Amino acid sequence: MQAGVYWGKESIRVQEWPRPGPGAGEVLVRVRYAGICGTDMLIRSGKHPRVVPPRVLGHEIFGAVVEACPPADAVWKRGARVAVYPLISCGQCAPCREGASHVCEKLGLIGIDVDGGIAEYVKALPDQLFAIPDSVSDEQAALIEPLSVAVHVVRTSGFRPGDTALVTGAGPIGNLIAQVLRASGARAVIVSEVKGFRREFVKRMGFATVDPSRDDLRDALRDATGERWVDRVYEATGAPGVYRDAVQACRVRGEITFVGLPKTPPEVDVLSLVFKEIRTTGARVYERRDYQVAIALLERGAVDVEPLITDQLPLEDVERGFQKMQEAETSLKILFAP
Repeated sequence: MQAGVYWGKESIRVQEWPRPGPGAGEVLVRVRYAGICGTDMLIRSGKHPRVVPPRVLGHEIFGAVVEACPPADAVWKRGARVAVYPLISCGQCAPCREGASHVCEKLGLIGIDVDGGIAEYVKALPDQLFAIPDSVSDEQAALIEPLSVAVHVVRTSGFRPGDTALVTGAGPIGNLIAQVLRASGARAVIVSEVKGFRREFVKRMGFATVDPSRDDLRDALRDATGERWVDRVYEATGAPGVYRDAVQACRVRGEITFVGLPKTPPEVDVLSLVFKEIRTTGARVYERRDYQVAIALLERGAVDVEPLITDQLPLEDVERGFQKMQEAETSLKILFAP
């Protein structure tokens, strides 16, 4: 089969690669779409600590079952449309035993620790697959993995219907968090973004926006909500300076949820956190129920993910896709169609 293989820093090549052979209890999936994630960009830069080349990348995967080996064949039939849940947990550590396998002490991922989905085929275990209803399009199904991140962020925060929220960062995850908040009953959602393309995009999606490099953040919040703060802040950039904005924008006894991954330890105004009694939480990847909720949101039309797909490329254009994503001026979600 053809696959996008990572060979080292800034080296991803499309080449012939052994088609995975499913073993007992495994399922082979013919990939329809595989997306690029920020983690894939980190791998390409040579800075991911776990990825050992050569490795087929890709953990945002949608496709159809082509083969299921017993006993998986009792559940998954040829042709079933599926989204792949890429987490690999040990099942033995304390978090796994306590029902939090998504923060397993040895958490692995398809496309990082084993070969992934930027390829014609990928194999998975039966419980790593979620059936996609006919009412959900292929393109929508391709974004279930990042949508599940947003669902997990909102679901595990203290959000309540009627709350106001600021989302810092209008990339795919920030956009999807904003949409999940709106679908969950937020009174107002404001999105902060410095890049003009992303800011205008999220504005077209119906959200109030602010450019923190130019506008007064608290004035913008007052225009959108009637107050100069919000109940919840969701930080989705990892940019050091944004942590200051998050604390400033959060009301007394509000909550900040950290989603973005900073490259260096950011400075946080702990004094203000203490004086305002702000709660802080973190959100990492997703749980199985988040996939279920994401599929339900798509099925009901409660979120609109297809506009985020700015590029669909054939597998042979893998390097061009990663280059476009690195520039990221006019691209949000890039999908490969093997």
